[in-house]
Amino acid sequence: MTPAGRGTLVTGLLISLSGFYLGYPPLFSMGATLVAAVIAALLMVGRPPNLSTSREVHPDRVTAGETVVAELTITNTGRRASGSSHGREHVGDDTIRVSLPSLDPGESIVISNEIDVQRRGIIQVGPLTVRRGDPLGLAHRGDITSQLSRVVVHPRVHDISPFPAGIRRDLEGLPSGEASEGGITFSNLREYVPGDDLRLVHWRSSAHAGSLMVRHNIDVNRPRTTVILDTSRGLYDHESFEDAVRAAASVVVAAMTRRFPFTLHTADGKMIDDRSSPLAVMDFLAAIEPNDDEDFDLGRAAVAASRDPAGLSCAAITGRAGVDALQSLGPVRTRFEQLTLVRMGSRGAAEIHELAGAVLINAKTSLDFAQAWNRRMRR
Repeated sequence: MTPAGRGTLVTGLLISLSGFYLGYPPLFSMGATLVAAVIAALLMVGRPPNLSTSREVHPDRVTAGETVVAELTITNTGRRASGSSHGREHVGDDTIRVSLPSLDPGESIVISNEIDVQRRGIIQVGPLTVRRGDPLGLAHRGDITSQLSRVVVHPRVHDISPFPAGIRRDLEGLPSGEASEGGITFSNLREYVPGDDLRLVHWRSSAHAGSLMVRHNIDVNRPRTTVILDTSRGLYDHESFEDAVRAAASVVVAAMTRRFPFTLHTADGKMIDDRSSPLAVMDFLAAIEPNDDEDFDLGRAAVAASRDPAGLSCAAITGRAGVDALQSLGPVRTRFEQLTLVRMGSRGAAEIHELAGAVLINAKTSLDFAQAWNRRMRR
């Protein structure tokens, strides 16, 4: 019942009672008419709509700033024609108004809505809330229909250079198996699997083993990258956090598109590396959220990351961190070929500071970061 309906009902009851006690039938009839109008409105909207709905969202994965299309198929499953109504399609925290025409029994209609997704994240599309009301606006009813859908919005990335190859070499290969396959450095022999290059078959060992054996070569010279993203909520506002995610995504994508090994760590203990598919990596980046862990320490995270033989260069990305962040990274600078600390959200122009065994980049936005990063890496 709407506020107008409640007011009409109370007014009708008061007029009816006054007419009854005063013995004035016209006044009683007037009040009864108002009450009857409210009852009729409630009966009109009381029946749930016999509508079935389904939704398709395509594409279901986009980059921030792109558009998706949500197609609603609405079918009248009742025996009577459905009255026209309007609904609201929920898209994250926003809603889209949807006009629903009258449908005959069994009739369907497809309604398409274009949705501009400007923010990275996992966006829920739905449910559709159908609102029905009477002509006088005395009552309305909202029925929630349709299943929920979701859109995965990947962060925008900037075109940056990856970390250059380091000067250290492990000519015997990495015994942990972390080195990337496909180089010219011999590591060991293994059994042939379909698809292996026959030029790598070691015939003498194959004859001795009784099965085809191939040389397992690895590439120990490709740059290997570790990215540490500080997701502590207190260091960011909303925009600077998104800039930090875009910066981390840019470093990861720079390595991933060149098939360089990488590992990404976040302050809440989550991790993903180059063993995952590119789509899984982008979905991981889309789902990153700030956390309330105030005890996160970049230095301890860098120590843990440096134990991974795949992490020879490190990019530590944080927000408005103070000198403590620099001090915590001091003892681990020698563990990496290159160590770059990025502080996002500074108020001035991007700055590059050469430190002993490390580089500090202060940037206001992710674009400022990308420009400063490229200037530094291309020297």
